[in-house]
Amino acid sequence: MGKLNPLEKAKRNKANYLKAKEAFNQNKIDECILFYAPDHEVKSKKSVKGREGIQKFLAGLRETWTDVQITVEHPVAEENWVMGRSVATATHSITVLGVPPTNKKIVAEFWDLHLFNDEGLIIETWNLMDNLAIMQQIGLLS
Repeated sequence: MGKLNPLEKAKRNKANYLKAKEAFNQNKIDECILFYAPDHEVKSKKSVKGREGIQKFLAGLRETWTDVQITVEHPVAEENWVMGRSVATATHSITVLGVPPTNKKIVAEFWDLHLFNDEGLIIETWNLMDNLAIMQQIGLLS
C-alpha cells in the first residue's frame, strides 16, 4: 500500500481507535492492545512504557469496574491524531477508593487523545477522566 494522504490517515486512525474501544468493550484486552505500538507511552500519568503498560492499565480498569462499557460520543481525527469524548458506564461492585460496593451504576465522561504512528498504531496517549463525578456517585464526596 502506498503512502496515505492526511485524510486517509485520519480515516484509518479513527477506525483503529474505534476498533480498540470495541475490543475493550468485549473484554478482549489482548486484541485491544494490538492497536497500540510496541513502544506505546501514556503521557498523562507515570506508567510502564510499551504494550505491557497499556495492558496493565486496561486489565486494572476491568478488575475495578468489571462490567465497564465505553461509548465514544465524539471521535475527531486529523492525520495522526485522534481525540474522543466518551462516556464510561460501570457498576460499583467492588471497593473503590475505600468505599464498599454500592452496586450503583456509575457514569463518567472522559477525553482521550492519541498520537498514531505511520503504521496506524497508537504511540502516545493522554487521558482526562471526570474523577470528581465518580467520587460523588460512589458516595465519597457529597
